[in-house]
Amino acid sequence: MCKTLRVLNAVRNYEIGIPLSIQQYKLLTAPVLIGRLINAHQHLLALRISGYIGLSQEVVVMHWACAKITTSQAIHDAALLEMLLDKLKLCPGISYAAVAAQADKSGRRKLAAMLVEYEPRSSKQVPLLLSIGEEDTALMKATESGDTDLVYLSLLHIWQKSPPLEFFGTIQARPLARDLFITYARCYKHEFLKDFFLSTGQLQDVALLLWKESWELAKNPMASRGSPLDGPRRRLIEKAQSLFAETKEHTFESKAAEEHAKLLRIQHKLEEKTNQTIFVDSSVSDTIRTCIALGNHKAAMDVKKEFKAYARIGMAKEAADAASQSKDSDLLERLKLTFAQNAAASSIFDTLRDRLGVS
Repeated sequence: MCKTLRVLNAVRNYEIGIPLSIQQYKLLTAPVLIGRLINAHQHLLALRISGYIGLSQEVVVMHWACAKITTSQAIHDAALLEMLLDKLKLCPGISYAAVAAQADKSGRRKLAAMLVEYEPRSSKQVPLLLSIGEEDTALMKATESGDTDLVYLSLLHIWQKSPPLEFFGTIQARPLARDLFITYARCYKHEFLKDFFLSTGQLQDVALLLWKESWELAKNPMASRGSPLDGPRRRLIEKAQSLFAETKEHTFESKAAEEHAKLLRIQHKLEEKTNQTIFVDSSVSDTIRTCIALGNHKAAMDVKKEFKAYARIGMAKEAADAASQSKDSDLLERLKLTFAQNAAASSIFDTLRDRLGVS
């Protein structure tokens, strides 16, 4: 009762002008009275009463801060920031982001950027930074938080607003953001991802994307029926081969892509000649087997001659195994000459040649 009487005496003061009875106060409740005081800009009294009767002071401090920003246009940002921080620190956990949003709404974007630095919760900090045009800071805060949702929010926002090369430069400097962008773009934005890889000199990654696209195109039922889709598929693979060839580390991939395109071209012609859709995307061995089954022995021999594969890509043992199955001693001798600098490989061919000679 003593506290109630002191509160009522304080608000009955002629400078405040809220004459309440005890019954009216009980019906109105203390939080509503505090609300009326702050709406009347009696923040100091509202703050003291809140502390006196054990209510949270956050509502009062927040209202005061927002009002101070609105009515203090003549005060410099740095000076006003100090005033705000002096009061905001009274309430641990208060939303600095909400106060910063009010500063931005009042046209004080610099003050907003300064205030949001004190917001400890990234989930509130990052969206506000994006809204006030602090994209780089927002991305930095998002990646530091480790929250992938916030990183994606920042990435997509910056992606929409920035020219491609500027965007690529931004994410290249932040590994987490770069990796998340690549993961997203692999699923939804192949062309944009290719531009990114080209801008960073990652030609092998562009080649792999092209090769993947060729296989996606192969899923189309019409791709294996002598349709015009066969041409685009081979062009994708040929482009991948040329990109692989740009780097010495990807000689095998370059050769494999070249052989793949060649095989598709041969299989396409075989389907046109036989009018049967049974060749495209089968292996070399299966292609030869199918030609033999159809009685087209000439085509089978042509495919065999075209794909000597193993020796050209330096796989001695595989080449030897393939040659031994053909029981061709002349071929073994030629392969031995191919691998003349490799003593172990030459020994393999000598052994197989001797076996063929004995048999």
